[in-house]
Amino acid sequence: MTGKGSKNFIIREVINRGFLLAGMTVALLLISLPFSGMLVQADSPEAVVDDFGTELHFEETPERIISLAPSITELLFALDLGDRMVGVTTFCDYPPEALEVDTIGSITEPNIEAIVEKDPDLVVATGINPIDKIESLQNLGVTVAGFQDPTTLDFTFELIDKAGRLTGMQSTAEAVSADMKERLDQILELTATREDETPLVFYEIWHDPLTTAGSNTYIDDLLNIIGAENLGARAGDGWPMFDQETLILEDPDVYITSPHDPQVDGEELLAEIAGRENFDVLTAVQQDRVHLIDEDKVNRPSPRIIDGLIELAGAVYPELAEELAGI
Repeated sequence: MTGKGSKNFIIREVINRGFLLAGMTVALLLISLPFSGMLVQADSPEAVVDDFGTELHFEETPERIISLAPSITELLFALDLGDRMVGVTTFCDYPPEALEVDTIGSITEPNIEAIVEKDPDLVVATGINPIDKIESLQNLGVTVAGFQDPTTLDFTFELIDKAGRLTGMQSTAEAVSADMKERLDQILELTATREDETPLVFYEIWHDPLTTAGSNTYIDDLLNIIGAENLGARAGDGWPMFDQETLILEDPDVYITSPHDPQVDGEELLAEIAGRENFDVLTAVQQDRVHLIDEDKVNRPSPRIIDGLIELAGAVYPELAEELAGI
């Protein structure tokens, strides 16, 4: 075949193949539509009993949500609920998208009028919010889910599960927890290689007066998980003050704290700690085992707690820091 006939044949083939490819594309799109819908469709909300003993159950997925704590904000964003957030506190600074959500006051002074004006389907509170503020919201007909701040990693997984079921995001919550547990297993696998060691660790919450993390706190649980001993637990529960003389006598192997002011230079803070009166006799100071970690990562019960655990383990076991950073 030559000349004009050859050209016409080629043109017909191109057109026919074009129609064939277009038809295949349309068919594939039609076939994939039901499945793509399944991927983005939320689960149905389930009944959840909050830590106030209130049973909460939404017939329809809550679309307008307000968070009254930074940890809750982080958790809700991790559950892909950022587009439903209509209010957060002035302390909610993570993820960065949280800064774009309207603020409704602080943690301890949430603006009741501003919250009501947002017409939320759900307000999520924690133990750090004043109970009278929560009751005021409830008296105005606002649905509030109240959860105590978890003091262990296990309780954090329970909180993620409850938040997922309450908001119809069970599948996402399961995926988030599964990822956290996988990373946790990797951390434990590494720290288990140091099971013959039990480093004594002091975690400074505040310096004047010297205050630490005692037993029944997140810090205590995380240190126990990685095989370290929390010196602060010997002073009692919660956030006890700690006598400097006792600190020197107990002589921790590792001293950990966090910058409380983003304007403070980390190196300057480390130098300040090492230069405190009588601190030069501490083993942690002499062996350069004073470390700074991100306090938000180890104090907020959210998926980022695993990142905090990695930082904590790296401070306690510096020889594992490089491997831990890869988790």
